[in-house]
Amino acid sequence: MAKVIVADENEGRRSLLANTLEREGFEITRAGTLRQAEGTALATMPEVVLMDGDWQNGDAIDASQRLMSDPEFAFKCRIVVLSKISSQEYLISAAKAGISEVIAKPIDMKVLIDQLNKHARKQFVPPPADVEGPASGGGSFDVSMLMGDSTWALPMLKGLVGPEKINPGFIDEILVQMDEEGIEVQEMFDPATMAAMLRIALNNLVQDVDPEQVASQQNDTENDESESTPSYDKIAKGQTLGSGKSGSSKLKGGMTTMEDILQQQASAIKHDVESVMDDVLDEKPELVALHSDENLFGVDPEVLKLTRLTNELVYDLMWNLGRPGTLEDVTLITQIEDITEMVGDVLSSFPSVNAIDGLDSEEE
Repeated sequence: MAKVIVADENEGRRSLLANTLEREGFEITRAGTLRQAEGTALATMPEVVLMDGDWQNGDAIDASQRLMSDPEFAFKCRIVVLSKISSQEYLISAAKAGISEVIAKPIDMKVLIDQLNKHARKQFVPPPADVEGPASGGGSFDVSMLMGDSTWALPMLKGLVGPEKINPGFIDEILVQMDEEGIEVQEMFDPATMAAMLRIALNNLVQDVDPEQVASQQNDTENDESESTPSYDKIAKGQTLGSGKSGSSKLKGGMTTMEDILQQQASAIKHDVESVMDDVLDEKPELVALHSDENLFGVDPEVLKLTRLTNELVYDLMWNLGRPGTLEDVTLITQIEDITEMVGDVLSSFPSVNAIDGLDSEEE
């Protein structure tokens, strides 16, 4: 369960946001002031500090900068700001302060929950702006993440072995974890010496890696793999997500970029959705007549009975008058015949007596 601090000076908005996130499974701590949010964050080290960007007392960017100046917090936690300001200057200031993401208001709760889950799992989320921040480990870098090529991770490793990451506090934390797991550690070196030794060792390991050698070894490994093993190229062609087929954009060494793979998967899903929607859109709905409530009125079943009885009597009268020899006026005979036919049509459109009785019982 990921720990999240919800910091907002508006109590109603804070409670609504916190209650929603709690229902999604997050462990929520509420903070009504920036100082309270800072103190709670440094004491509990949550996965995410979710902070409102508009404060009457204080500034969210300043508070974030103070939090990110703590090495342990910068290593363990992330800050997400909800702000109605989305100018480039504001995003650059947020990135320089170490804020991981700025989400513009009004907030789409589904997007917010998805992004919080990414931050809680320490997944990559693009920063507000491409600038050097306190938690950037020596500045930003451009990673061309190639599928099947681990050399893209080298810049990340080099950024993690600096003194701002591996320091006495980092060593102390490891020693505490080892002690909790029952591993005895002889105090031969102080934390500062151990941090320097670990940093030098990791730096040497990173510098000794030849990217071309790594790529060559990985290509040899891929060639030896069985055809039954799903490859990233197969995934890119839509065999895992979507049934559509699309070409695979290859780089040097037969590798496919992550951007190309995601684009091909999206195209395959789009093809599947469009094929399903075509069938749905081709369906013809049943013809119905819609009337507004003011155009509708109720009918008393007794009125229906009386009207039907009256038409039956008129029909019988017209029928008798229209018999041969009853009247001598030809014009009158013609009118009687027309009226008889019209009354017969009216009677045929009336519901049966049983149907009227059933309507009467339903209303009772």
